[in-house]
Amino acid sequence: MTAPAPAEGVRLVSLTSWTFTTEPDSGIGFGDLAQHLATTDGVTPRDTEELRLRLPVTAPADPSAPQREALDRMAGGAVALPQRLETGERTIAFHRGPLTARPARELPPPGPDAVRLESSGEALIYLEKYGVFDTAYGGAFTAGRLLALSDAEFRAGLLEFRSAARSAVRRLASHPQPAGTVVTARQLTAPLAFEAFDHLLLDEDATRFTRAVDRAGPQLRAGLRRTASTSARPPCTAADLRALVGQPGIANLLAQAAGDRLSTVTGWLDRLRRLEMLGFEHLVPDSRMLPEESIRFAYVDPEWVRAAVDGALSVGVGHALDADLNNLATSGGPVPACAVLIRSALVPQWPQAVITAYRGAGVVEPLRSAVYGTDIRLLLYPQVIDRFELCEPPRGICFGIGDVGTIELREISGDRIGYPKGEFPQPAGFSRFLRPGDADVLNAYGDGDALVPALADAHGVEVEEFSSAYFALQMINAPQAQTFSYRP
Repeated sequence: MTAPAPAEGVRLVSLTSWTFTTEPDSGIGFGDLAQHLATTDGVTPRDTEELRLRLPVTAPADPSAPQREALDRMAGGAVALPQRLETGERTIAFHRGPLTARPARELPPPGPDAVRLESSGEALIYLEKYGVFDTAYGGAFTAGRLLALSDAEFRAGLLEFRSAARSAVRRLASHPQPAGTVVTARQLTAPLAFEAFDHLLLDEDATRFTRAVDRAGPQLRAGLRRTASTSARPPCTAADLRALVGQPGIANLLAQAAGDRLSTVTGWLDRLRRLEMLGFEHLVPDSRMLPEESIRFAYVDPEWVRAAVDGALSVGVGHALDADLNNLATSGGPVPACAVLIRSALVPQWPQAVITAYRGAGVVEPLRSAVYGTDIRLLLYPQVIDRFELCEPPRGICFGIGDVGTIELREISGDRIGYPKGEFPQPAGFSRFLRPGDADVLNAYGDGDALVPALADAHGVEVEEFSSAYFALQMINAPQAQTFSYRP
């Protein structure tokens, strides 16, 4: 093998005999685990309803009206939890996180004077007919508020942002120029002396500045001093300031004046919109909703996310103007539209698995991918997907039998040589193609059920025509994939 390579072609080594050692099976493979997520017995697909993120419940044969209400809410992803009211009474309440098994019910449209939530009590939904509460949005508000209170950097940034915005709006209200026309963010944030000097330079084509300089020397020599003007503008009321904030174009001006302070707040809120800081118990309130070796698909409720953002912004609100200024921080990044949760050994054992989501023919990139614990992966997408694929990581060329006991038949002629054409054998299982009394060794041409004749028959050719190249092509063990499709 030390001779130089030939000028043309490639030198190959062909062994006429060899020995090998059969290693014991390492356990369940990628294909087994992925197929179990999608099927009940390796063949029968799981029902679509089983793949939704909800608590499995057995409904009574003839449910009453209250039972139907409870079943309907639990079918949407809620769970029933004990609740203690402010009066001390104990009852139950329906609760859920931001993930739902079906699109969340639309809330009544807000009125023209609607404001953002200011307390968790405002977010409670009372089911008067049954005398119980739906605490989903109240829990969201509380979660957002507690997360904000626990983050010192965000708290400081939020208070600094409001302070800067309040100063800017007060300066704007007292500014002699028409608001929103010639006023700039610099004029709202620069020291008053700078602003006065700017006006001195710009007014009357700098005539005022020239006149002031010419008069300064004689006035100083004469011992004259300029006194402050005694004319005072009428004080601005809180109503005036709030009305000013609501004028067109003012919000953008105030946002520029707040600068990096506002960016700190909106960046943190964007993380909250992506559910980054929420504990897993907020996403899945009952572990039975996501059992071991399962996959679940869910919608994301934008109103839940909005309530959590309101809770975070409720920290440090001192008066109505602060609440109005909070609106400057609410125009952030996108809210996820749907989620996929995988709880499986696939997560730790195949961390580089290729995960692809589609909507129609287009690929949808996730807004966020995160691992909880060791075996739970969460993926959030900006739009509702209709196809989801789990693929084994790419690898070098391998030969062998798939984890589920089949191989992929591949075309051996025409323009589609190598393309898959279905699994072999059916039903799955290669035990009949093993040498009698010699476990895990294929019976290629021997007595009994031999593999090569069976492959030739599957392709509709004679055994003599089925060459070793054809056999090698059939035994290529490509990375395996599992697809989940949804058609509403």
